[in-house]
Amino acid sequence: MLEHFDDVTIDRDSRQLWAGGADVRLSRKAFDLLAMLIERRPNAVSKADIRNRLWPDTFVSDSSLPSLVSEIRAAIRDQERTPPLVRTVHGFGYAFGSPDLSESPVQTGLTVAAPHGWLVGALADIALFEGGNVLGREGAGVILLQSTTISRRHARVTVEGQAAAVEDLGSKNGTFVNDRRVTASTPIVEGDQIRLGSLLFTFRLPQRDRSTETALSTSPLHP
Repeated sequence: MLEHFDDVTIDRDSRQLWAGGADVRLSRKAFDLLAMLIERRPNAVSKADIRNRLWPDTFVSDSSLPSLVSEIRAAIRDQERTPPLVRTVHGFGYAFGSPDLSESPVQTGLTVAAPHGWLVGALADIALFEGGNVLGREGAGVILLQSTTISRRHARVTVEGQAAAVEDLGSKNGTFVNDRRVTASTPIVEGDQIRLGSLLFTFRLPQRDRSTETALSTSPLHP
């Protein structure tokens, strides 16, 4: 189910977010927070409730929650809105300020970029879009791979038309192409084996029968 507010669209089931018709990527926790605020709209959600939902039985620093809110606001360009969609309730928590949110099962008027390549793994397929695709464990704009062998920003796969290359971003456990460790930007072609830490993928170019509904991996990957 797609939910629309202003020029922002979210699909909580597939964990996808678009702003101004462009695909936007949030860290896992930031997406969870945005989904929670939308779920509870227009009511304000206390900081205690948010912490219990996002970090159950875990101590986090006081800066963790404001950092997630800042990430969301930057992703949806909330600073350009009057009033903003994500509202701070001083001394209490946060609220999503769009009670007239509309829902639609059809992507009416929404243009979603088609994948330009895929990393096909045992547990999920990861879509690769035109330009740089950063893969890692956490962070804004990162395609999330949940494995202890993956660094925060592990590797970048760049796709330009039919040409693609992979580079390691200083990861601890390395990036490999056909069992050779990547030490510089390395071209990849259809069928190459790409290993990030302990996670193994096969690079594939787009196929006509592949659905764009699976444009992003929605299942966490584990070693």
